[in-house]
This record gives sequence, C-alpha cells and structure tokens, in this order.
Amino acid sequence: MSDLFRSLTWALFLWIGFATGEASGLVIYRFGGEALDPPTEASGKGVEFIQLSWTDLDPSLGGETVELDIDAAIRPLERDPNFNIAPGIEEHGGEHVKPNVNVEVWDGDVSTAWVAASYLCSALSKLLCVDDFGRQGTANINLGSLYLIDRVRIISGLTDPSKIVQTFRIYITAELPWKNSRLVAHPPPYSPWVIEVRDNREQILDVPIPTHEDVEFVQVAVGEHGEDWEVNEIEIYAKGLVKKASYISNILDFGQPMAWGDLRWSGRQDPKAQVLIQSRSGQDDDPNLFWRFTGRGDEKTSVSRSEYADLTVGEKAGIGYDQANWTFWSSPYAFADSSGTPVVSLSPRRYLQLRVDFLPQDDDGGQVNFLEVRASPPVATQLVGEVWPVEVAVGQAQQFTYVMRSTIGVDNGGFDRLEVATAARLGPVTQVRIGDEPVDYTVEATEPHRMVVSIPRLTAQDSGALVELVFQAEVLRYGSTFSVRVWDSTQPLEVPQSVQEGDATPIYEDNRVWVATKAEHQGLLQMSRKPAVLTPNGDECNDEVGLEYRLIELTGRSWVAVAVWDLSGRQVRQVYEGLDGVGAYERGWDGRDESGRLVPPGLYLYRVSVDADHQTFKQARLLHVVY
Repeated sequence: MSDLFRSLTWALFLWIGFATGEASGLVIYRFGGEALDPPTEASGKGVEFIQLSWTDLDPSLGGETVELDIDAAIRPLERDPNFNIAPGIEEHGGEHVKPNVNVEVWDGDVSTAWVAASYLCSALSKLLCVDDFGRQGTANINLGSLYLIDRVRIISGLTDPSKIVQTFRIYITAELPWKNSRLVAHPPPYSPWVIEVRDNREQILDVPIPTHEDVEFVQVAVGEHGEDWEVNEIEIYAKGLVKKASYISNILDFGQPMAWGDLRWSGRQDPKAQVLIQSRSGQDDDPNLFWRFTGRGDEKTSVSRSEYADLTVGEKAGIGYDQANWTFWSSPYAFADSSGTPVVSLSPRRYLQLRVDFLPQDDDGGQVNFLEVRASPPVATQLVGEVWPVEVAVGQAQQFTYVMRSTIGVDNGGFDRLEVATAARLGPVTQVRIGDEPVDYTVEATEPHRMVVSIPRLTAQDSGALVELVFQAEVLRYGSTFSVRVWDSTQPLEVPQSVQEGDATPIYEDNRVWVATKAEHQGLLQMSRKPAVLTPNGDECNDEVGLEYRLIELTGRSWVAVAVWDLSGRQVRQVYEGLDGVGAYERGWDGRDESGRLVPPGLYLYRVSVDADHQTFKQARLLHVVY
C-alpha cells in the first residue's frame, strides 16, 4: 500500500468522523514520510496530528541512531569502500592495541609512524616467535563491531624507501583473541593468517582480502628483519551493509496517561534481512536509573541524568533500568502487519518510545518510510483480564471464560464494545455476565480469529465489576493468546484500549491470557515460576541465563527439547536437545538466535518439551531480554 493511498484513506476516515460531529481526543505521531494535511473540517475537533522528521531527535529525550542512512526514510548504512574505518573505531567501542607506547599506526596521519625495530627470531626465545614472525612485529585493532573487510592498505617507507615493510601477514577473526580484559602490549602473531606478502617493494600497497565472514579483529604482523622498518599507516576499508542499524525515537510525552492504538508503517524487509519494530511505555520521562556513590563503602544514591553526566568516573555507580515505571521493549511486531497492529506495551501510560532495528544479511537490508502511532484518552483507568482454562487439547472445541476487571474513574468515558483476537479458531458466544449477572449482548462482527461484542455500557459507577465473556474456541497451537480490547462506540475516532494480562479474579490461579496444549501427568515436568532475565550486554552479569526445569517420576531417560520462542509463535533458538533422566537441569542461553545474532530486547517464552510414554509434555515460562 503506497504512502499516498494510506494518507488518503486516513484523511477519509477523519472526515467521516468530523462529518458526524463526533469530537475526538485522538493523537497521532508520525515519523518520516510526507506530511499529512487533515481536511479543514478537522479544525477544533480535538484531533492532534504531529508530523516529525526522522532527524527530530534529542539525546536528552532518549533519541538515538546507530549506523543509519537517513533522509525521508531510514535504512541501514552501506559501507563506503573508499573510506578508511581504522581511525574512528574507538567511537564505536573498538580499540587499537599498539605494538609499543608511542606508535600511531591507525590514526589516519601518515606523518606519524611506527618504527618497527629490527629483530631476528633466531636470537629470541621460541615463546616470542611463530616461525619468523615475533611479538615485537604485531599491530592489532579491535574494530568494535563486525565488518566485511574489502582491503587493507600498508603504507611504509615514505621518508626512506629502504624502510619499506617487505614481509608481513594479515590475520582476521570474528572474535577477539583475548577475553574479558584489554590486551595492551605485544600480543603474539596469530594464525592461520589470510594473507602473507614477502619481498614487498611498494610504499603504498593495497592488499585485497579474500572472501570471508564478518570480522571484528585485524592483526598485521611484520616478519623478522635486520634493520628498522617504518610503517606510516595501516588503513582498513570495508564494504557491504552494516551488520546492525538502529533508530530509537525520542520519548513521547502525551501529557496524560493514554491508551495506545495501532502502530503503522510503510517500508520493505528484504528476504534475508530482518526489520524489527518495538515499543515500550513508561510512567515517567526516563527509563533509566542513575546512581552515585555516596563515599560510604558501596552505598549509592539516585541522581538525575544530567547530574550523572557531571560526575567523575569514580563517583558513577552505574545505570540501571527502571522496571517499576517502564516496560521492557516489546517483542518485535510482525513486519507484515504494517497496515496496523495494536501497540502491545502497557497502557494507560503517559510516555511511549519506539525503536527500529535493521539486521541486514549479505546485500539484503530494508527500509522504513514512515512510522505512525495513535493514542487516545483511556476509557478506563485500568483493565486486567485472564482466560480459563489455560490448558486444553489441541484441535478440540472448548468453552472458555475471559474474565475482565475494569477500574473506571469519573474522568473516564467508559465502554460498550469488546473485541477478542486470537490465533485460535473462535466459535459462538454463549453468555456475557457483568457482576455475576447475565446481560444482553450482540455479536457485532465475527471472523475465524476475531469477534466484536456489544455489551451494556460500563461507567464509573460500574468500576470494579467483573465482565465475563463465555465463548467457544478451538486452540490450534501451543501458546495461543486471547487479546482483548474495549472502546466507546460513541467515539468512533478514538482507539480501543487493550486489556492487560493479570489477576482479574481469585477464582483462577494462573492469571494469564495464553493457553498451553494439555498434557496428562504434568507432574513429571516442573519449571520455576520465576521469570528468567537475560542482559547480554557484555558486562559479565546475566550475559547468559540458565533455563531451569526438573524431571520427576520418569522410569528411564526421555528425549527433552528446550527452545526459546517469541510471542508471535516463532522459534528463535533451539537451546538443547537430548536424553535426560530424573533430576534438575539448567540449560544456558546467551541471547542469540540460530544465526548467532543477539535477539532484540523484549519478552520471550522458553519452552521445555518431554517425550515420554508415547506422549509429549510441554511447559513454558516467560523470559525477559533487557539491554
């Protein structure tokens, strides 16, 4: 669907609402794309449209871009094969490991040189040399991220051609040769090298790098020599798309708690690439917590972002995530849902932030032309729901009860419509109860995986009353979720408000809206009820999470599979498969998918399945990935 068609469709939608005389509290934020001009009838009708450029970012408001090409759209940056990346790698978390203290060989300045002092391996300990290449002759660079190297340029002997580097090797690797510490002096020459050059006579020599996977580390090792060699510069040129690019919007302040509506976008996702769009919501203007050491042992106190920036290194006690006031990043929205998909982040909330990650592969990338989010004043202060039962047989009709408890304030308008959307196959509604009393209802729309039901209007005087929807459904896969939204039919422009999973009634224990496939003898598989948390940010704290389970009452060893899934039902990583007997187990996961890339932050499920007694028993638990 073209941007123009979307704009015309949205303009017509607005016009219909205004023509009926219905005021609205609808707020629309749009990033990128061409400006949408609402019809003149919009004047004074309460619809606020805010058009932002992709470049309207403020780091103090959380806005950030990484490796992006930005104009009217955003896309992952393509490397310039004529740009030397070596001098700027420290800005991206890389480092130069110098062969001696005063060497400036990666700095982009050919007037400074590394004088590679003469050495002969025959005169050195075998520990210092690999055949005729020694520790004294290595220059090393941690690129800070993965690159596809096109060529390495060696510039030597500019002031004295007799000092041209004649013999050298180039070694590249995707992982740093050292772990958990910074190597600062004389690393050894590594092998296997990808290029060896002998008897070079060129002051400026371009060395093409053979086809390889993306790398993060480059070493140039010069061979033994009887006189000093002079290396004026080592330059590195990369090609292809960056391995990851990100856009993080400013934190949007709506001025009051709002119900989130649909998220819409236009763009493309190339076949081998991923474009991941996520959201998070908060109750204050910063998702981070900043800490300062008080000077009394390890005691620390909270400070503001600006105060933290002014602290010295020794005063900074770290940055944490404000889980009490901010949700984690959501699971990525399916890119195919670009015509509109409900924002899943918790609401009503005053603050919202959006994120787009591009994960290119080979020459496949992607592009987002615009990103649009809608919000309205909530019809209720809080909506909490759960479904029962939560374990059923696959492919068999089952009666479900969805229970919702609403908190409605005097400033809320209330609601009279209820929508259910699910991957299960929906059947008929058999009853609606409000406060334990059956009430009249009408099924306004019915589809295989969605239905809309009108109910008597609930207002502030009905706050706290249970709404129970009894219906038939056939669960087709493990983890099917029943998503419910409500709205006020007299406000057609305002967005529906999502019901959040939680404890709506003490009658049901599980407090969830997703359904597992039923397995007999669930006692043989037990899992911790505590959600697992993974923070794979390289700080050695929670960089790997243990996925725990316990097997009991088995008569022998059974085949067990542990996998991580996103909330859309897509398997992200097969963590473990094998034969297990009775006992407690923990399987480690490092936050990477099957291709070895870190997954986006958000909510996931880890599922354990056990094949025993000609049946498969399954359980799943929540898993938080946080950066």
